[in-house]
Amino acid sequence: MNNKKTYTFVVIILITLSLGLGSFDPKMHAASPTEPILESLVAEGLEDFQGINFPNLTLITVEYSVDRFIGISGIVIVGSGSNLSLTPETSLALNYSSSLVDRSYYKGTFSLTGFTTFKGYAWIGDITNGTYEELENFNHLGPWHYLYVTEEGTPPAFHSIDNATVTQNSYIYYTPSNQTNNTIVIRYEIYGGTENDTVTLALSKYRDPITDVALGVFNGNVTFIEMDWQEGNTTTTSIIFNTTLEFTDRTIFFSANNSYGWDMWGGINEVRTQLNVYMIYNGFYFESSTLQEGKITDLDNIEFNITTHNSTDVEKYGIRYFVTQGLDNDTEIIPFTEVEATLNRNYTVENENGYSDTIREYFVSIGSFSKGNILHYEAYNLYYGAFYNETGGIMKLVYIYDSVPEIDLYPVNNTYTNDYNVTFYYEIETSRGSLYSVEMDFDDGTPITDIMDIDTNTSVHYYPQVTGEYNATLYISINITRVNDIPVLVNATVSTIIYLDFENPTLEITSHTSNDSAIIDGYVEVYFDYSDAYAGIGRVWIFWDDGVVQNVTDDYFAFHNYVENGNYTVIIMVEDKAGNQFNSTILFSVVLEVETPTTTSPYATLSILFSLLVAGYVINKKNKTNRK
Repeated sequence: MNNKKTYTFVVIILITLSLGLGSFDPKMHAASPTEPILESLVAEGLEDFQGINFPNLTLITVEYSVDRFIGISGIVIVGSGSNLSLTPETSLALNYSSSLVDRSYYKGTFSLTGFTTFKGYAWIGDITNGTYEELENFNHLGPWHYLYVTEEGTPPAFHSIDNATVTQNSYIYYTPSNQTNNTIVIRYEIYGGTENDTVTLALSKYRDPITDVALGVFNGNVTFIEMDWQEGNTTTTSIIFNTTLEFTDRTIFFSANNSYGWDMWGGINEVRTQLNVYMIYNGFYFESSTLQEGKITDLDNIEFNITTHNSTDVEKYGIRYFVTQGLDNDTEIIPFTEVEATLNRNYTVENENGYSDTIREYFVSIGSFSKGNILHYEAYNLYYGAFYNETGGIMKLVYIYDSVPEIDLYPVNNTYTNDYNVTFYYEIETSRGSLYSVEMDFDDGTPITDIMDIDTNTSVHYYPQVTGEYNATLYISINITRVNDIPVLVNATVSTIIYLDFENPTLEITSHTSNDSAIIDGYVEVYFDYSDAYAGIGRVWIFWDDGVVQNVTDDYFAFHNYVENGNYTVIIMVEDKAGNQFNSTILFSVVLEVETPTTTSPYATLSILFSLLVAGYVINKKNKTNRK
């Protein structure tokens, strides 16, 4: 038994039923303004107790609410047991407690003296013209709230199972079916009962009929067995009942009831409002997987294997799926579709418990889809009319890859070279399959050549030393073998244009600074022209011979300033895109002229100072004359 797979098909076993105290919702809206709503129930001294079973003579306080503004005349609780009456005029009246917002609250207390059922009743004016509390969900006893006296009688409580092992879920038991020692004994316990009580065990091959029966909906899918008295326990005043059966099915779901109701025990000695449904199973589980290994492509017919452990001959399996457009577009292009599987083979294996598991494998095919699509799928199982899914509603995903491989070829497209010895390198990425063939057309008249080299992915080719354009094409074939062993070849091509150029570019210096007169300021300039007949110019540089290198690509004029005397050999280099170069040289002789500084004599300085003094005297004299 594989514990990791055990519970994938098991849905929640505990079904919450609105029984007893769980049948009211303080937030619900009454169908009639006069309808009372149960707000709370408190047992004296047992305020934290969550059950609905209490010791004899426990004081029970109930609180109801009604519409505050309709003028309620009174509220009572009607019922049976604990001195309650089904007649409103003679039953327990509730007293006004408080009002809050739009609700008024009423309370009443009674002593629990036996099995009790009750509900609220409110009226305006005439007490005979009132409204009962409505309970939508109820068990087989009817639409009431229920209270039990523990010492007197309660619903049956699950006790134990023989020849079955509890799993990690305390409501699920494992035992192998169709084996020796597969006799199952199921026991229930009754507190405060007698051996004359009637305890009924309800059995079904699947879950839903048990929960339906608890709500009073009966069908032919449930078997009822009156359980046998086994023994009594004077210490706990409880009675044990049992049923013995042969377990030969995949699963059995069961619960039990008596005149006090269905098994609703929970917590410690608490009868609650949840129906307890238990399951015995034989280690059954099922799972699906694609037959294709690795990535699935648009070329693949998608096929599945559904493996079942300990299934039966009466059930069916299949694949349920839908398809969306892609990763960036979740538009559903194929709606939910179900394809039934066919039984392929069956065999037995020994599980970890030492028992033989029956393995059945089913096959199903659903076709192929377009690249980029996303397949959402799960396996399903139909068992006695009930539907089970493999994944619990969380679908498995398959991305559909492109069957055509992606190819990168080097040298890249539009490569220029002056080397007739060209090394080609290719990279291939394929979603699935193996490399079948690699061929190359070098476009120079040589035959198409097999160049497959799985170690280096390279091929060296010697082109004729003739300038020209060559469109080299790589041909790839991938062998994708599908699950039916039919090989399918997927072809792909990629081309790259290579320009072979063995001719040098041309360069002409059209004008430059003349050396006829000495270059005394260090400034020089040069004019030039260049071209290439085939590949085109790649770059142009000037080496000024003083450590400065200047990029003059796309320029036809350049200037430079020398800062030291000397003879400079200037080289202009032009290179085409294929790497062919041509140089031209100019010689510059630089002799920088040094200026002689001018010296002022002392007599000249005195003359200037005397002139400034005279000018100042004249200006001052003139200002005094103007004031007079």
